[in-house]
Amino acid sequence: MEQRSETPTSTKPARDEDGQIGSGPAASAVPQRSPDWSSGSLQPAGLFSREATRGSFSLGSILNAPDSIRPGSRSNEPLIPADDPIQLGLVNVSIASSLFDNFMENLNPYISQLDPQLHTFDRVRQQSAFLLTSVLAAAAKAFNPALHKKLREHAEDIHASDFRQGTKSVETAQAVMILTYWKESQDTRAWMLLGYVIRMGMELGWHRLAPYSHHHPPSASDLERRQARNIERTWFVLFVYDRRYDDSKTPSASAGPQSGLTQSLTHRSMSLQTGKPWMIERSEFVESIEAWCRDTMATPGDRFLGALVTLRLLSSEVFRLLGPRSSRVRARQLHNLESLLAIIKGRIEEWESRWLNMADKDSCHPFLIQFYGTHLRLQLFSLPLQDILAQADQNISYHMEALWVSYSSALEMLHLICRYSSWLYFAQDSIHVMTAYSAAFLIKLLMSTPHPISSQIRPAIHGAISGAARAFSQQAAPSGSSCALQSRFLDKILAKIAKDSSEELVARDTTATESHSQPGAGRHTCGAESSITATSARVFSQMEAGLTLDFGDDEEWAGIMAEAGFNAQDGVFFA
Repeated sequence: MEQRSETPTSTKPARDEDGQIGSGPAASAVPQRSPDWSSGSLQPAGLFSREATRGSFSLGSILNAPDSIRPGSRSNEPLIPADDPIQLGLVNVSIASSLFDNFMENLNPYISQLDPQLHTFDRVRQQSAFLLTSVLAAAAKAFNPALHKKLREHAEDIHASDFRQGTKSVETAQAVMILTYWKESQDTRAWMLLGYVIRMGMELGWHRLAPYSHHHPPSASDLERRQARNIERTWFVLFVYDRRYDDSKTPSASAGPQSGLTQSLTHRSMSLQTGKPWMIERSEFVESIEAWCRDTMATPGDRFLGALVTLRLLSSEVFRLLGPRSSRVRARQLHNLESLLAIIKGRIEEWESRWLNMADKDSCHPFLIQFYGTHLRLQLFSLPLQDILAQADQNISYHMEALWVSYSSALEMLHLICRYSSWLYFAQDSIHVMTAYSAAFLIKLLMSTPHPISSQIRPAIHGAISGAARAFSQQAAPSGSSCALQSRFLDKILAKIAKDSSEELVARDTTATESHSQPGAGRHTCGAESSITATSARVFSQMEAGLTLDFGDDEEWAGIMAEAGFNAQDGVFFA
């Protein structure tokens, strides 16, 4: 592979524990306080040089070996890195500039990753070939598919080289994350890559960022302040991403061999209680997000990021209060649980109203705020619902709020897809997974509730799924794109509903004819209705880990999703 000579980018200033600009390894331009006995530490992090504990932990940096050159001391660095995709002839400069602009205008608002004032085309090109190539690859997937493959492969090559060399910088972290938002086919590395980036951030000291303060060092320039916010923004994004993956990718402890579909789509709430812990802890810095969003340099994307961080803080608090499902069921505390959720529902509505007022009305942010808030309501109220339906002695009519809120939330998610269809084309994969979850939840509800209820909700469910499928199909997206695959998945569900409905109607007509011709027809009819209810109870009683999304079993669901192009095991789309 060609020798790397990318311009070092770990010179970005960050706020250190004292709230000062300049915690990066090469922030020598900003005065640093020397350790002393009153404020220093006797631990390695306090005694070794900053380079040795912030991203350059090696024997050479600890012992100050002569050949351990400070990254910022090299003066002969080329202006453009050797891995630059334009210099390598992968794309010409005009197309690259156009793709970059398209990314910043159309894709970046979904992830709130980059600052348009700081991340200009020329500056990113000089600082990081990896970040530039990741941005261009993501944009090419939507705007110039012919260039996507070679740009993506080049980004992966740089990533592999950076990993071997131990490169650590905010640009490297951002580039890796961008690769995970709009993944390649069958790419299941997002969880692993997230952990890698978080560890990188910890080596750079981001987990010790000081809480936001309106008081800035008088010597800090606007560029230095934006660079500091760049690091802070990246850590906020990682916090949100970390909590989202903990909330959606972790299997239940009781999951069986057929649990791949369940863990990727339905255990989004249960995982917080039984699975992997998140890596980024709640801190004073994370809790200072609202003040950070009010800074004069805050962008519309920063305000949207503030909405996501506060929602994650709220959701993690709620799931801690709810506790494990097993203890809720044993204690039969469903009434208390519903009372708590009623309070939380109000807090989510307040959150939604507040951040909608702050959102850029001409962007995707109003859609995403409503979508994420509605999704959280579905998660929360599915908890008592699954507890109720898992117990044969529970009467669903006594717990209609749980049924109604979860049902209406899943419907609303699909209605939002229809109302904001103009924002679907560029949506990242998490939106598609949540959409599939809401549709699958509704079908499970339809198939598992007693007939008097299912017959009432069937038309609305069919209409919502049909409308969402139409919205995705009207995007005119390429056949292997997420929108096309989502449309095919929803159409497959609709076909299955129609087939099962026809079979159910024939079976009911046959049963009615036989009952009419035999003595005790009335008693037989009542017995049939009781059988439906009993069957529903049996289905849910077998689901100790929560709702599963099957018409008959997980294998059938997995088959439907595979035919549509959805990998249920890993929660990603593939062609």
